Amino acid sequence: MRESITVRIIYPFYYSVTFLLFLRPINIRKILEQFLIFLKKIMEKYYKKLSGFSSTSLEGLEVVKLLKRYDTKFIFHRNRLALVLDFLSGYYEILEIDNRRSFRYTSTYFDSPDLIFYHQHHNRCYDRYKIRSRKYIDSNQCYFEIKQKNNRKKTIKNRLSLNGDFSGGELPGELKSFALDNISFASKSFIDNLRPSLIVEFERLTFADRYSGERLTLDINLSFTGKDSSTGKMHNLVVAEIKRENRTLNQRFLRFLKTMAINPTKFSKYCLGLVMTENNLKYNRFKKYILKINKLN
Repeated sequence: MRESITVRIIYPFYYSVTFLLFLRPINIRKILEQFLIFLKKIMEKYYKKLSGFSSTSLEGLEVVKLLKRYDTKFIFHRNRLALVLDFLSGYYEILEIDNRRSFRYTSTYFDSPDLIFYHQHHNRCYDRYKIRSRKYIDSNQCYFEIKQKNNRKKTIKNRLSLNGDFSGGELPGELKSFALDNISFASKSFIDNLRPSLIVEFERLTFADRYSGERLTLDINLSFTGKDSSTGKMHNLVVAEIKRENRTLNQRFLRFLKTMAINPTKFSKYCLGLVMTENNLKYNRFKKYILKINKLN
């Protein structure tokens, strides 16, 4: 497919102008600054024009369901979102339900009193887990999900459809049995002690490439609520995630992101949210990406 005008022309020119701001005399610098502000306003409008994408339905998305997958994450500032969307419009279809193309999610994570799932991730354990209930606000659907990252770095997600929203207290019997069946190290007493540890709310755009069997999501407007009601927000952060059946990464999208110095990163909404809402939590191995996220936000 042909890349859009914005990616091929406006995008490189935007960053060329940014570079020139550091080289030109003051009078030209002011002119360039005004033009850059104007150009930014144009690009921000792209976010409001998701109608430029071809759409796919939930049924179409089932083709790239990817409950067993490899995933790669990227983070960047929201002011680059318009450019990313414009690039994606040439290659991906966007999920549309009832004329909506952006959807609200609420995830409630469960953990042990000593936060074993958090520490598994922090300590770089293989065969680690996360447990959550996830509510799709706009479609009023809810699932109980267990995500496993195995020693081959493959994500395996098992889930149960819930009749109503379950987001607090002790797990009911059916969910305890499901967790016991899908967490290799878990005992009955361990499952009995799982409690809500974090609520994560965000907005998601979902894209699919039927030809490559790949799915891409963009998460924005992240907010976190801890078990003691402490809160954190990351509204300037965009989390992009490529989900695919095999290890091979989409080089076309990867090359595009690299032109903006956006590289793959290790990121977990759950771990970030706990660091923001829990006092005295060990996060030594996350400091590098926490610093990066704080700069972006």
